[in-house]
Amino acid sequence: MSRLSKHHQKIIVKVGSSVLTDEHGRVRKKILKNIAQDIAVLKNRQIILVSSGAIAIGKRLLNIKNVELIEESQALAAVGQLELIKAWKAAFRVHSIDVGQVLLTPKEIQTTKDAKNALKTINQLHRYKVLPIVNENDTTATDEIQFGDNDLLAAKLAKTFKADLLIMLSAVEGLYESFNDQSKQSTLIRQVSKVTKDIHAMAGKASKSGKGGMTSKIDAAKIMLSMNSNMVITKGDADDPLLRLKKPVQSTWFNK
Repeated sequence: MSRLSKHHQKIIVKVGSSVLTDEHGRVRKKILKNIAQDIAVLKNRQIILVSSGAIAIGKRLLNIKNVELIEESQALAAVGQLELIKAWKAAFRVHSIDVGQVLLTPKEIQTTKDAKNALKTINQLHRYKVLPIVNENDTTATDEIQFGDNDLLAAKLAKTFKADLLIMLSAVEGLYESFNDQSKQSTLIRQVSKVTKDIHAMAGKASKSGKGGMTSKIDAAKIMLSMNSNMVITKGDADDPLLRLKKPVQSTWFNK
């Protein structure tokens, strides 16, 4: 199934730092507006929004250029998270949709007890007709803060939530044969049914703007395929980034 359909009722939308913020760490409000508009159309489905961007925003607010220590990133996340959730709240207010913030680390949803607690909170937000906005708890995370850009968190959350679809809104259209050279000569892989060594090799190294790049997205895809669910990597700056997936568009779908 290489398109968004009515069978996808439990959806996780993950938005990366490089999509949400510009090179100066400013929130790209038009992107948030477009995503909110599409989620408003799909609001009868159960949707979780996983949003990165807190550290990038924090760097701008405090005028910090280089970050070397974990505690520096944690402090920047604490500052940036406030503006990030404020921006999302403003984007969804137009559609009369309330949002709720849920901060998690991958470790917190790996244990059965913690996973159930997270799921209870998210389910209750859905019952209240509130959109859960999840971010990695960068202010307390240690190892996790160094990589992933929420990609693995989104996939592990999808497993707990038993999501039908994980939508990765990325800075690129999908997985290319030669990821470091997205020229016209580099072929976009439209569909992947199994993550092989060749697929991993195509992923290349992490991007500069995000912490995870394509490699962590491929790791996330393995999790989704293992539970017979779908994942798609698609460009996040389209006017209708989610609804356009109802038709065949430039993107990479992972499904069996």
